[in-house]
Amino acid sequence: MVRPKIVAVDGPAGSGKSSLCAQVSQRLGWSYINTGALYRGVGLLAMAHNIDLEDVPALVAMIDGCGMYLRWDSDRCELWFKDKNLTPQLNSEQAGYAASKVAKQEQVRASLLPVQRQLTLAAKVGALVDGRDIGTVVFPDADLKVFLTASLEERSRRRMQQLGGVDGGDAETLGNIQLGIARRDERDQGRKAAPLKQAEDAVLIDTSKLSFAESADALIELMRQRGLAP
Repeated sequence: MVRPKIVAVDGPAGSGKSSLCAQVSQRLGWSYINTGALYRGVGLLAMAHNIDLEDVPALVAMIDGCGMYLRWDSDRCELWFKDKNLTPQLNSEQAGYAASKVAKQEQVRASLLPVQRQLTLAAKVGALVDGRDIGTVVFPDADLKVFLTASLEERSRRRMQQLGGVDGGDAETLGNIQLGIARRDERDQGRKAAPLKQAEDAVLIDTSKLSFAESADALIELMRQRGLAP
């Protein structure tokens, strides 16, 4: 089989990885694989099976047993386990909490490697894959590696918009969001398993002063320069 083209996208929280990858994939007719959704789904499955989120051997055993039944629908950006759509639960606080617990375990991440590769290699043309360590561990041979970022202020403003706020709105709310993202950056950069860092051969795209459409255009242009897009 011919391996599909792969673009690996990493970056800090709130940099717009998922929305940008989804948009670019749609425009190019590629598949989009959201590995963050995979960790959230695995966390939910563990809780549904009453597995302690700190019990690494039990988590690994569960992944080994159920990994083959996880399916990512790139057209609808949905994660399925057998005949159950896990997507409606993925943005819950429960899913986020579970994902933060399982994703920090090195053995769990190692067990999910073949699952991530399996979902990506099923792409018919190409795949944009976003998530931590995508370009350094999961697909070190990706055709293109991108590190997507934006200033802390801009990421905070965008997050506030996602929550229904407006520019120039509640300064206290914006400040709290900014503090939360800054703390997340610190945790992500300092954690032992898959810390946040730019791969040496990744191309930096700073979207601080770019609109969403301009950011998508910048990524597609970069892919064209590498011969990955028409």
